[in-house]
Amino acid sequence: MTAESKLWWEAHFDEFLSDFRALIAIPSVSCKAEGTPAAPYGQPCADVLKAVGVMAERFGFEFFIDSNKYALLVWAGEEKETIGLFSHMDVVPAGPGWQYPPFELTVLDDLYVGRGTGDNKGPALAVLYSLRYLKESGWKPKHTIWHFFGVNEECGMEDIDFFSERNPMPVFSLVPDSSFPVCFGEKGLAELDVSRPLGKDSLLREWASGVASNSVPGLAEAVAAVDYEKLSARIKDPRVKVEPAEGGAKVTAQGKSAHAAFPEGSESAQNILAEVLLSSGLFPASDESLFKSLLSLFGDYYGKGIGAPFSDELSGKLTHVGGYSKLSEGVFQQNINIRYNLMADSAEVLENVGNALAEQGFSVVRCHVSKPMYVDRSLPVIDKLTSIANEELGLNLEPYVMGGGTYARHLRNAVGYGPGGIPGDDSAFGASRGHGHQPDEYISRTKLEAAFKVYIRAVPEVDSFFG
Repeated sequence: MTAESKLWWEAHFDEFLSDFRALIAIPSVSCKAEGTPAAPYGQPCADVLKAVGVMAERFGFEFFIDSNKYALLVWAGEEKETIGLFSHMDVVPAGPGWQYPPFELTVLDDLYVGRGTGDNKGPALAVLYSLRYLKESGWKPKHTIWHFFGVNEECGMEDIDFFSERNPMPVFSLVPDSSFPVCFGEKGLAELDVSRPLGKDSLLREWASGVASNSVPGLAEAVAAVDYEKLSARIKDPRVKVEPAEGGAKVTAQGKSAHAAFPEGSESAQNILAEVLLSSGLFPASDESLFKSLLSLFGDYYGKGIGAPFSDELSGKLTHVGGYSKLSEGVFQQNINIRYNLMADSAEVLENVGNALAEQGFSVVRCHVSKPMYVDRSLPVIDKLTSIANEELGLNLEPYVMGGGTYARHLRNAVGYGPGGIPGDDSAFGASRGHGHQPDEYISRTKLEAAFKVYIRAVPEVDSFFG
C-alpha cells in the first residue's frame, strides 16, 4: 500500500464503519420460504441490496437491482468485455451461542463482531471501497468493471444462475469470499436430504439440530417420553442440559459449530445428543438403532461413515457433515453436506453414499450436486495475483484448492481472492466462536485493510492482463 492509499483508507475508515454497521444491522438470511414476488429471498435480502445501492451511487457508480435476486455495480470502461467481482450479502442464520448481538456491529478494539462481518459483507464492502479509491484517484478501467452482489449464496446460489442466464460471462473474475493468495479450485458439493421412519415404539417426540446445511450443528435438542429423574441421573456430560418437559424430558446438547468445508476442531451437537441418549439405556431398540446410525454416519468428517473416504493429492480429503435435522410426523429428516475431491467421480461418491445410507435405514429424498471448479494453475495471472497478495501481506503462501463453495464455481475463469482465514489465523475467541458460520463471527481491521490494499492493485492488474 502506498502512503497515499494508506492515508485515504485511514481518512475514510469512520465512513466505512458507518456503512459496515448499516449492512450488519440487516438480517439478510436468504429464505425462499419467506419470499414474495417482490422479494424472492425475503425482505431483508431485498433491503440489503437497496442499502448497498445507496452506497455505490454515493460513490458515483451506476447500480442496478434485478428482480431483487442480485444487484450490479457497473463502472463503464473502454471495452464492453467485463472484469467481474462477485460478493454476497446474504448470511447464514445467527444460530445459538452468541455473546454479542448477531445483527449489530460490535466493536472490540480492532475486531468487528456480527453475522456476516467476515462472510461476506466485510470483504464485499472493502472491495467496494477499493473501487471507490481507484475512481477517486483517477484510474480508468479498460474493461467494464462489474461488482455483483448476491443474496442467495448461502442457500443454493440461484442468484448467480439467474444472473448467468441474463448476462455474458466476464473474461475473468475475482471472488472475495475466500482467502489469499489465490484459490484456483473448489471441491465438488453434494447436498442430500434423507429420511428414516421412527419405530412405532419410539419415545422421541421432538428433535431439532443445526441451522444450515453448510454448518456443523452447534446446538441440538430432543424431547422424549422418558422419566426426567432417571434420565437426569444418567447424563453427566457437562455439554448437555436435561430439563423436565410435559410428559417427559428435554435434552439440549451444546457443541462447537464450524463451516462444513472446514470442520476440523468442531464438535457436532447432534453427535453429542445421540451419544448421551444412547448411553442412558432408557430408549427402545428402534431409537437406539437411530442413535447408533447417526453416530456411524457422522462420527468422522472424512467420508468413512458414508462409505466415501476418498482423497487426492491436489485437493486432499473428502469431507462430510450432518448439517441440520428434525423430526416431523414420525419421520427423522437429515441433511448431509459433502465436499468431494476434484479427481473423484461424483457418480461413484453418490453410489457409495446411497449404499451406506440404505444400510442405516435411510432413504434419499433429494440430492443436489455442484461439480468441482478448477482454473488452470499455469495461467500467468494466477502467479501475478499470488505475488500481489504475498507482497502486500508479507506472506509466502501458494495458490490452493479448498472445500468451500463460492460463486467461482458458477463462473468462467474465476478464482477465490479475499481476506478469509490463512494458516495460523486462529480465532481470538477460541475454536468454537469467531469464524464464519460460528457464533460471534468477526473480522479484524487488519483483514479489511488487507482486502482494500490488495484489491487496489489486483483490479488494475487483471484489467491489463486480458484483451
